[in-house]
Amino acid sequence: MTQATTFHSLYEAHAGDIYRFARYLTASDDAAADITAETFLRAWVGRDAIRAETAKAYLLTIARNLARDRGRAAARWPGADMPERATAPNAESRLELQQTLDAVRALPAQYREPLLLAASGVGYDEIAHVLGITLSTAKIRVHRARLKLISAASPPGVHHDDV
Repeated sequence: MTQATTFHSLYEAHAGDIYRFARYLTASDDAAADITAETFLRAWVGRDAIRAETAKAYLLTIARNLARDRGRAAARWPGADMPERATAPNAESRLELQQTLDAVRALPAQYREPLLLAASGVGYDEIAHVLGITLSTAKIRVHRARLKLISAASPPGVHHDDV
């Protein structure tokens, strides 16, 4: 198998997941497309061979780092790369979607990143690998992130003891 065929297979297998993860992190279709392309470019020109069993985690780590770099740059130059707003069919759906996205963005990174990876279909073992944490910590953080979102969506006066 040629290197091009292997790279094509790698791209076909993981591009959708990388794009979705980057989209969650940046809230921008354009930024997600850029990050996806840059992720695969960096994987292509990297010095190390990519092992099939860890390819997805490796690519997600690259994408995560690129999104962080983009966020840091945006913090230095506000307004330079404004994320697009998500769209939904009607005003009520748009409001609900925006509130959900805002609640996810308000989560501390230690909870937001594992939750977004899990929502992208990444398994707990890969989440742990990508974030450099233990498997049990990955599970706990995803669980706590979900509880925090439930609590944020609850009407005032309703308390969740687990959060």
